[in-house]
Amino acid sequence: MTGRSQLTLVETKLFLRDPTAVFFVIALPVMLLGIFHIITTNSDDTPDRKLAMAAFVPAMAMSMCLTMLSLNLLPTTLATYREKGILRRMAASPVHPVNLLLAQLVINLATAVVAAVLVLGVGRFAFDTALPEQVPAFLLTFALGAWALFSVGLVVAAMAPGSRAATSIGLSLLFPSLFFGGVFLPKEQLPDTVATIGDYTPLGATLQALRDSWEGHWPQTLHLVVLATVGVLCSVLASRLFRWQ
Repeated sequence: MTGRSQLTLVETKLFLRDPTAVFFVIALPVMLLGIFHIITTNSDDTPDRKLAMAAFVPAMAMSMCLTMLSLNLLPTTLATYREKGILRRMAASPVHPVNLLLAQLVINLATAVVAAVLVLGVGRFAFDTALPEQVPAFLLTFALGAWALFSVGLVVAAMAPGSRAATSIGLSLLFPSLFFGGVFLPKEQLPDTVATIGDYTPLGATLQALRDSWEGHWPQTLHLVVLATVGVLCSVLASRLFRWQ
């Protein structure tokens, strides 16, 4: 086993020791799926409305998982390591801190994939929720959404001097993202100005593109371009701003 693999294994064990983080990131999307299933089942909505919600809810749950990982767990963990001097000490060892950064990205991406698989599996077999009709579009959107949102999280981690600052910055970005991204209400129920702003946010673009893939449509070019642009710009910005001590 290489040093990078050993480091990833150790970081995974440390991540799993925080049951609160694991619960909110993995269990919360599945709980949301169940809650919305109960609500829609007992509602008097039209069949078209219920069909739209069947695509919105799992897409919303996955988007929330990616957002919570990128704006909460990832930057707070990296800022804590910097605050405690772990990154500085690793920079003087054979295990370069870049490996720690890569390990954290792998762990967070793997967690997002596990949550997505659970949403798909539980939704299909427990709640009879349809799977995405456009599988290539779904996979592309999930990958681009993870890249864009994680890159934003890396910028937060690069800017925050410590864990408290990282948490504060992450939360200050999280709630506006949920509002403009169409998590609290589907895009079609939002005011036009709010919905338009949401199209240009990484969470909003991810959510809408996932909904399109669920409904059998190819995602809008605007949403894919937004995700790719955010991913490139924030990745470059994070690499320029990130410091190990």
